[in-house]
Formats: sequence, C-alpha cells, structure tokens
Amino acid sequence: MENKDIELLTNELDSLNIKKKPVVTLKKTIVTKCEKKKPVVTLKKPIVTKCEKKKLTIKPRMKPVFRDDDLWNLLQKCEKEECISIIKFALLEFGTREPCNRFDVGNSIEFLLGHMLKKAGANVMELPNEKRVDLCINSYYKISIKYSSSGDITLHNSNGSVNKDLVMTDFLLLTPKNLYLITNKELCEYGIDVTKYLKNTGDSLRLKRSLLPVLKRKKYQYMMDFNIEIDKSQCKNRLTSKVFFEYLLCQFSKE
Repeated sequence: MENKDIELLTNELDSLNIKKKPVVTLKKTIVTKCEKKKPVVTLKKPIVTKCEKKKLTIKPRMKPVFRDDDLWNLLQKCEKEECISIIKFALLEFGTREPCNRFDVGNSIEFLLGHMLKKAGANVMELPNEKRVDLCINSYYKISIKYSSSGDITLHNSNGSVNKDLVMTDFLLLTPKNLYLITNKELCEYGIDVTKYLKNTGDSLRLKRSLLPVLKRKKYQYMMDFNIEIDKSQCKNRLTSKVFFEYLLCQFSKE
C-alpha cells in the first residue's frame, strides 16, 4: 500500500471518530510485613476511682441492735408462772442460808431466766464463767442477774483482793416480789446518780437497797411483779453439793 493510500485511510478513520481505547496497566501493590499482620485489639480495663469503688461496694446488713426496751418488752411477753414456780421450789428445797448453796442457787436462777427468754424467742447464751455478766441475748446484749432477798445488793466480789472496780454492770434484779432492769443509761434518764447508791466494801461493790424505794417513787418503768416470796422458816436447806454427789454415784453405777 502506497503512502497516499495510508493517508486516505487514516483520514477516513479520523472522520468516523473512532478513538483508541487507552491501555490500562495494573501495578502490583506492595504489602509490607507490618501490613500483613492482623491488628491486635486490646481491651483495656476501665479505671475505677476510689469514689466509684465506694459506690460499688455492697455493705453487709448490720445486725439489729438489742436495747433495754427490747429486753423489757420481751420479758413482759414471757410466760412467767413456770419460772416463778421452779424458783420457789429451789428456794424452799435449798435456799441460800448455807454459803455453799449460794452459787448453785444463783446460777440456777440465771439459767431459769435465760430459759424463760429462750421460750419467748430470744437467742440466749449462758455465761456462768464470764466476769461481771451472766447472759448474752441475741448475740449482742450482755446482762448480769442478781437475786437479793434483803439488805444491800452485791454487784461483784473481788475474790479476797482489794476491789478497785467501782462501775456498776447493767443487771436484772430479782427480789421476793419484783423483777427490775437496772442499767446506767436508764437511771441517768430518770435523773438518778447511781454513784450515790454504790458502796465499796473493800472486797466487793454493793448497791444500797435504798435505791429501790426511789425507783418506785419515780415510777420507774422497768419494774414488774415477779412474786417468788417464800416462808424461809419452811426451807429444808438441803445441800446442793450433796445432791450433786448422789447424782455422781448414780451416774457412775451406770458405767
């Protein structure tokens, strides 16, 4: 084909507007080693401040506090007749005239009052060897128990040594006709200065019996009828130690 013919063909193609498709060249993308590794997602622990920790902390429920009023309300609900009858029996059979009977009869009265409270629904722990207290009620309230038929009330003995403890422990007082709850807090509420009625005898601390008429005059609310009065002339004054000895022989014979 001559040059003239080529030019004519080119002109014809141009007149037809036939465009050449552009050549697309695909380049390889270079992926580095770092890009090949999958990204590691790390979950950070949330930072909790001290204030937030306090909010998140669940505090345990506090045990309900057992107070003087609670004990007195419980005592008023108690079935007292059985307890009164057993105490009278103990006083008529053994009494407290003989020195060796005093601890046994006293401990029995403590156990009986504790037993009465248990039957009324209280959780009671006897503490016969604890210093100054005899019962622990509802795992919180500790109280001493005293029985006194006449004269000043012995609060505690120092076992032969010089008594230096001049503090009255809260206590239940059982007299021939009444049961009292006497606590430092309640005496203060009634405007009574208990120190005026305390007497240090050298080897013991005693409460003057003159306090009891004062409580009656002031209409002290923690006082109830609890009649365990007996005719002391009818007491057999049996020895508690002898009863224990007989029981010991009986138990030994069964072995």
